[in-house]
Amino acid sequence: MANLEKIEIPIDIHSNIEKTFDFIDDNIPKNYSSEVRSLLPDDKKYALDYIRKVKTNRVNNAVIISYLYIVAKKYFDLKPQ
Repeated sequence: MANLEKIEIPIDIHSNIEKTFDFIDDNIPKNYSSEVRSLLPDDKKYALDYIRKVKTNRVNNAVIISYLYIVAKKYFDLKPQ
């Protein structure tokens, strides 16, 4: 499994999955799958279409959801507040 201890992910993103996916949908850029894939650990390089499927269909894959969140958080932090 991915070493998620080394990345900054709030503990509650997997306990309130609907809220997490809402945050991802609101903040992730239009072309996100390549960026998410590049961040994934070498042993977890999922296909781009599967990454998009996880986001679109809200599939329960903790590793991909975590990295989707990281990318969304990055773009959220870049938005003018």
